[in-house]
Amino acid sequence: MAETVLGVIPDARIKTGMLKSESWALVVTDQRLLGARISDELMRHVVEQARAQAKASGSGFFGQWGAQLQAGFALGQRYYSMPPAAILAETPGNWALWPGQVSSIRVERKSRGASGDSDETIDYLKITIETPGGNGTYETNDDKPGQREVQALFARVFGPVVR
Repeated sequence: MAETVLGVIPDARIKTGMLKSESWALVVTDQRLLGARISDELMRHVVEQARAQAKASGSGFFGQWGAQLQAGFALGQRYYSMPPAAILAETPGNWALWPGQVSSIRVERKSRGASGDSDETIDYLKITIETPGGNGTYETNDDKPGQREVQALFARVFGPVVR
């Protein structure tokens, strides 16, 4: 039976330094979890492709700019049509975890202050994946998809280790 993508968390970031982070897409299939690193080169390619498609459809500057802004969402959506082997081969360092390799997955809703002088807060998700080999903590840019939705997605494959 072919492995099927169930869902994608397109904007997961892992801190690599004090002010640095890497962008990842967490791709949940019916059999495992895939981590797909979003390299700068890959993001540039997707943005250029979105701008070219908008231009080809007759969009002007603002239409192309809008397409560029939505490229991150499009990047996540493309994983639905890719075979898992292609996702793993796309960028060096991509990985896969099978249910037996995961001790715990914790999905927490958090808040942080918005940029600037505003008193606004931004809700986001903190996803911690624990394995015998170590832990990985990812933070999303916002809380879409929501905490319960992400927990349910992980639980379809990883069952009771999801909290």
